[in-house]
Amino acid sequence: MYPYALNRLLQNPTQSPVVERTLQTLIRSNDGRIDRQKIQRLLRDSALISGVSKRRVVWDVIKTKPGRKLTRSILGEDFRTSLSGTRRRNNALTDGRRQKRKKKWFYLEL
Repeated sequence: MYPYALNRLLQNPTQSPVVERTLQTLIRSNDGRIDRQKIQRLLRDSALISGVSKRRVVWDVIKTKPGRKLTRSILGEDFRTSLSGTRRRNNALTDGRRQKRKKKWFYLEL
């Protein structure tokens, strides 16, 4: 029963909103972001219990339409997170450059 339930959650073949909410609850942290460790544990448990490799579990998930939707949401959130990190780094660099310019300007005023 347990492997069936895990695979059903991951694949959601009927596209049930209840199953989708349950899965989202299982894979998201308290702040609403997707938690990679939770996804890895879910995949590992599903693979161990069903006796197949994690790659096979991932492939079975991706073969379904809801599984592709889940994959897109994970990749999209990762992409947005990496972009926001880049923006923060760029803003920090820009702020540092601005501060340096201000210091140079300040020294020029003396």
